Amino acid sequence: MSAIPVSPAVERWSARLATDPVQAMGDLLAGRLFLGPFARARPSEALVQLLTPDEMPLADRALRAWLEQVIGAPARDDLPGKRFADALSEAFRAVSLVPLRESRAWCTQHQGQLRSWLRGFYFGHSRDPEAALLVALTGDQRDRHLLGLWLGLARLSGGVSEDYGRLAITGLRLMPADDAGEIERSVPVAMLRGVLDFGEALARRGDLKGKTWLAELDYLAAVYPMSTDQWGRRFRDLVQARDVSATVRKWLDQRYPGALRPFDPQQTKGFLQAPHQDELRQLLRQLPANLTAIRPQLEALFDRHRQYCRESGDSYYLVRAFCFAGDRLLNLDPTWARDLAHEAARWNPQDPYPWSLLARALEAEGDWHRAQAVYWHARRRFPHNVHSHSQLAHALIVHGDVELGEAVYDTAIGLFPSNPYCRADLAHTLRVTGRPQRAVEVYREAQQHFPQDPAIIVGLVNTLIDLERLGEAKAVLDWADQLGMDERSAAKREQVQRRLQQARNGQPVRPAQPRQPDEGRAGDLAALADITGEDLAHDPALGRAILLRRSGGDDLARAWSEIQTLPAGTVQLIETGLWRARSDGWRSAADWFDQTWGRYAGDGVLRVHRNRAHARVGDAVDWSLERERYPYLATVIETEINGEPPARIRHIDPTDQDLTEEQRQDAWFLGLMDKADPSLRDTAEEDLLSARHLLV
Repeated sequence: MSAIPVSPAVERWSARLATDPVQAMGDLLAGRLFLGPFARARPSEALVQLLTPDEMPLADRALRAWLEQVIGAPARDDLPGKRFADALSEAFRAVSLVPLRESRAWCTQHQGQLRSWLRGFYFGHSRDPEAALLVALTGDQRDRHLLGLWLGLARLSGGVSEDYGRLAITGLRLMPADDAGEIERSVPVAMLRGVLDFGEALARRGDLKGKTWLAELDYLAAVYPMSTDQWGRRFRDLVQARDVSATVRKWLDQRYPGALRPFDPQQTKGFLQAPHQDELRQLLRQLPANLTAIRPQLEALFDRHRQYCRESGDSYYLVRAFCFAGDRLLNLDPTWARDLAHEAARWNPQDPYPWSLLARALEAEGDWHRAQAVYWHARRRFPHNVHSHSQLAHALIVHGDVELGEAVYDTAIGLFPSNPYCRADLAHTLRVTGRPQRAVEVYREAQQHFPQDPAIIVGLVNTLIDLERLGEAKAVLDWADQLGMDERSAAKREQVQRRLQQARNGQPVRPAQPRQPDEGRAGDLAALADITGEDLAHDPALGRAILLRRSGGDDLARAWSEIQTLPAGTVQLIETGLWRARSDGWRSAADWFDQTWGRYAGDGVLRVHRNRAHARVGDAVDWSLERERYPYLATVIETEINGEPPARIRHIDPTDQDLTEEQRQDAWFLGLMDKADPSLRDTAEEDLLSARHLLV
C-alpha cells in the first residue's frame, strides 16, 4: 500500500475503525464521511489507499459484519434506494480491489441469497449491485464451487442481461483447474462450453447476426493466442459431444470453420465424452432384485458423470442420468434418489424434473415438511408445467388436506383448459385415497370435456369395477372399443377388459387400496437453500395465501393470516397489495404500492405490480423505465401496454423440445391470453411475474 497522506479526516476514520469498525465501514461505503484528500474518490478506491496492512484484517471483518447486518433489509429514510445501491456496489468493489478474503468467502457462500435480495436495488447498468457482486466473485476463486453459477448465467437463465453472460464467461476463465486451487494452464473446457451456451441463449432471444457473441470470441482469442485450427479443434470436441443449433454453427463457422469438420475418431487425446446412457439402462434393468450388487457400479458411473460435468461444464448428461436413475430408485432407496435429485437441481435449477423428483423422494422418505415446501416452490417456479400443479395437489390430498388439494386441482384445470391430465389425475387421486364415488363423478365430468381420452376411460372403468358397478363399466368399454387408440393405450384397455371379465366371472377383484402417507422426522429446509439461495420455508404459506386470496369471500381472512407469516420483503409487499385489490379494490392496492415500493425501488416485479394496480383504476401509467430496465418482464409489460401479448412470442411452438423454460412460460401465457378471460389474464400475469421473481 502507498503511504497515507497525513490528514485529520483520515486519522479520525482510522480511529473510528478501531473503536466501532462496522459503523465506520458502513458510513464510509454510504459516503457519509469526509475523507480529506480522498473526498472525491469512490469509497472502494479510497479504501485501497486508506488501509494499512495492520488494519486489513479488522476492515475485512467489519465489511463482512456490515453485509451480514444489511442483507435482506429494505432501503431506509437515511439511506434511500439509490444511495443504498451505491453503498452495496462499493462494498463489492472493495472486495474486488482489496484483499478482503473473509468478506469474499462470505459473499461466495451466500451468493444466492445476496443475488435474490440485490435485485431489489437495480437502477440500471450504472447502479447494479448484483453485477458488482458477480465481478467480485470472478476474482480469487479458490475452487470450482461457483461452476454451476457461471454456467447458469452463461445460459442467461432467468432472463438475465447479456452483461451477466459475459461476466459468467470471465468467471469460468478465472476459475482454477480443480478444487485444490490448481491454476488452469490451458483454455478451460468449461469456459468454452459456457461460450457455446451463451451463443445458444442469444440465438433463442432472436439474435441473428451474433455480433455480441463474435465479439466475445474475438476477445478470448486475444487472451489465449492460438491458431485458427487450434481453436477449431477445441470447439470441435465440444460440438461432437453435444451439437449446437444451426444459428450458432453459422456463427462458429465465421471464425473457426474447423470446429464443424467431421470428427476424427483416431484423435481422441484430451477428448471429453459423457458416459453413454445405455450403460445406465443396463444397470437399472437389474433392479429391484440386485440393488446391493450393482450399487458400486452405479456409484462409479455417477462419479464419471460428475467428472465429465466438472471438467466440461456440460451438465446436460448428468441431470438426465441422475433423474432417470432417481426415478428407478425412488421406492428402493429414496434417500439416494433425493441426493441425486438435489445434485441435479443444483446443476440446472431451471429444469422442472429435478424439483419434481426431489419432492417425491422427500415424501417417500417420510419428510413431508420439506417435501411440501419443494412441491409448492416448484409450482411457483414452473406455473406453466401441469405436473408441478398436479403433483402438489395429489400430495396434499394424500396427506389429508383434501380441501386445499382439490383447490389446487381446480386452479390447474382453469390454467390448462385444453389438457385432460389434471381432471384425470384428480379422479385417480380420489380413487386411491378411498373416495371412489367422488372419483366417478370427476371422471364423468372429465369425460364430457375429453370424451376420447384413454386415461379417463380406463380410470373410469377401473373405478366402476372397484364399486362393483360392472354393467356401467362394460358400457363404457363397449363405447371405447369404437375409438382408435395408440399401442400403449390399447394395452391398458386390454388389461382393464381382463379385470372386468374376472369380476363378471365372480373372481375376487381387489379394489384400489387407499394410500397411506408415511410421515417421519422433518429435515432441515436450510439444506436445500444451496440450489438457488432461495429460502423454501415460506413457500407453503405463500402458496396457500395466493389460493385463498383468489377464492375470495370468507377465505380472504385466512389468506391474510397466511400473509402475516411471510418474512418482510418484496414478496410480502406484493401479496399484501394483491390481497387489498381483492378485498378493497384496485385503488387500495395502488395506494399500498405507492406507500411501500420505495423500500425496494429497484425491484422490477414490485414496480410492475404497482403500475398494474394504477392501470386497473384508469390512471395514466408510464412504462418506459420498466420496459428499459427489466427485459425479463417484457411479456407482462408489453401485454399491459398493448392489451394483448407481444407479437414476438406468437411464433413460439409449444411442442418444440428445445425451448427454454422462459419460452415455455411465454407459450403458456399466450394460450391463456387467447381465452379472452380477464380473470385468467390477471392470474397468468401474477403467476408469470412470481416465477420471474425467483432467482435462477
